[in-house]
Amino acid sequence: MNTKKICLVCTYCAICGFLYFLIDYSSGPLGLFANELRPTTPWEINTQEPTLARTALKIAKESYPEIEIEQYLKKLDSIIQNIKISLGDEIEPEQIIKTINIMLFNELQFKYVQTGNLEHISLNRVLDTNTGNCVGLSILYLCIAEGLRLPIFGVSVPEHIFVRYDDGDFRKNIETGYEGMATPDSYYVNIPGKRISQASIKNGCYLKNLTIDEVIANIYLNCSIIQKNNGNIETALKDVNHAIELHGNDAVAFCNRGVIYEKMKNTEQAMNDYNKAITLNPDYAPAYYNRGSLYANMEIIDKAIMDYCKAIFLDPNSVLSYYNRGIAFKIIDKTDMAIEDMSKAVSLDPKFAPAYAHRGLAYAESGEPEKALTDFNKTLELDPGNTEIYMKRSILHADAQRFDDAIKDITTFIKFTPKTAFAYYIRAKAHRGKGEIEKALEDYNKVLELRPRLAGVYFERGQIKNLLSRHDEALADFNTSLELFPYNPFAYLHRGNTFKKLGKNKNALDDYLTYLKLNPSDPDAEEIKNEIENIRNSLSKTTP
Repeated sequence: MNTKKICLVCTYCAICGFLYFLIDYSSGPLGLFANELRPTTPWEINTQEPTLARTALKIAKESYPEIEIEQYLKKLDSIIQNIKISLGDEIEPEQIIKTINIMLFNELQFKYVQTGNLEHISLNRVLDTNTGNCVGLSILYLCIAEGLRLPIFGVSVPEHIFVRYDDGDFRKNIETGYEGMATPDSYYVNIPGKRISQASIKNGCYLKNLTIDEVIANIYLNCSIIQKNNGNIETALKDVNHAIELHGNDAVAFCNRGVIYEKMKNTEQAMNDYNKAITLNPDYAPAYYNRGSLYANMEIIDKAIMDYCKAIFLDPNSVLSYYNRGIAFKIIDKTDMAIEDMSKAVSLDPKFAPAYAHRGLAYAESGEPEKALTDFNKTLELDPGNTEIYMKRSILHADAQRFDDAIKDITTFIKFTPKTAFAYYIRAKAHRGKGEIEKALEDYNKVLELRPRLAGVYFERGQIKNLLSRHDEALADFNTSLELFPYNPFAYLHRGNTFKKLGKNKNALDDYLTYLKLNPSDPDAEEIKNEIENIRNSLSKTTP
C-alpha cells in the first residue's frame, strides 16, 4: 500500500449519529505543525505501579467482571520484557519505535479494526484477540511505553487517537491505526468533517501530548458512544461525564453528550453542549450538523439550515447534512432546493434509501408523479421494509387510476400497520374507483371503526350505501356527517337526494335550499332550482 496515504476510521465514527465514509487523504508535507509542539508535562513514570494499564483494566472490568486484572498485567509484562530484550541497549528513538512496531504488528500480529465495539477498546480483549481499534491499540502502545519508561504520549484529534514519541529533542507521531506509520500533525488538520481550527490547537484542545487522565478520558468517551448506540442512555451519560471531567476541552465529548441529552429530551443542555463543542473547535462539522438537527426539531428552520450549510462547507461529502437540509427546505416549501439536496445526497451515496424517499415526496408535491414513482420504486428496492413508501406509492397509483397497483401497495402497508385509518380510506377509494362497491364499504367501515368522528368519511360511506340501495343507512350517515360538520354543502345535497328517494320531499326541499345557500355559485344551480320548484309544486298539490 502507498505509504503516503492512510485511511482512518475509528470508534468515534458513530458519534452523534453522523455518517462518515472511508476516504483516502494525502498526508501532506512532512514538516511538523503548530510550532513543533513539545510535551506539556515532563515524562514521568510511576515505577511502582503500571498506572495506565491497571486503570484501563479496571474500566474493562466494569464490562467484563470475570477478568483477573493481575493475569492481564502479567501478560502485558511478558510483551514488555520481550520488547526490552529486543531493544537491548538501543537508545536511538527511531530504532526504539521500529522495534516496538515490529514486535507488535509483525511478530505478535496485532491487527487494527475500524469498528467501535467494546471488545476493540477493552485492554483485556485486545490482549486476548490481538485486535483493537485506534483506542485499543493506542492504549496497548502506551502501556508498553509505560513499562519501558519511554517518552511516548497519547495524542487526540477529533474522533481519533494515536501516540507520539517526544523526548523534547526527537518527536514523531506513531499511527497505531496503520502499524505504527509516521504521520505529520498537518495530516490531521484538514480531514473533512474532522477539521481542527488553529484556535483549537492554540488552546490545547488537540494535537497536544495527553496526560494519563486525558488518555483515560478517551476510553470513557468511547464507552459512552458504545453505550449510547446500544440504547443504555444513563450509562452513556455517566461515562461521557467521566470523560469530560478528565479532559474538559474535547469538542467530540461535548458533541456526544449533546446527543445523549437530546435523547433524554433535555433540549437546553443539549444546545449548551453543541455550543460548547463549536466554541472548542469551530471547524468541527458534526457539532453544526447536530445543532442544526436540534434546531429543526425545535422548528427553528432558518437556524437549522444555516448550521447544515456550515456542516456542508466543512464536510462537502456529508450525506446526512445534504439530506437533512433537504428536509428543512421542504418544510419551508422550497421544493426545488429540497430536490437538489436529495439529489446530492444520492450522488454521494447511491444506496441511501431515505434520500430517494424524500425526493420522491418532493417530486410528487411538485407535480412530477413519474419521477416520484421512480424514486419510490428505488426506495423499496433498497429498503423493502419502508412501509410508509408503500402508502405513498399507492396514492400515486390511485391518482393515475392504476387501482390494482394502488390496492396491492396499500394492502401491503396495512399488513404492517393495521391500525392506520387513512390506509383503509385509500383502499376504499381505490375499490370504489374499480367499481368494487361492497369492498369499498368494508374499508369505509374499518376507517370509522378506527376514527369514528370523521365527517367526510360518513359522507362518502353514505354515497356508497345509496349505490347499494341502502337508503335508510345512507340517510343515517349523512345525518352523522352534518352533526360533525354542518357546513358541507354537498352533504345537504346528497341527503336531499336520499330524502327524495325515501319519499320525504319536504325534508329534501329543506336540504336543497340549504345547499344553494351554502353553494350559490354551483354550475348545476339551475338544475337544483328546477328540482326545488318541482317539489314545491308536488307539495302544493298534496296540501289540503
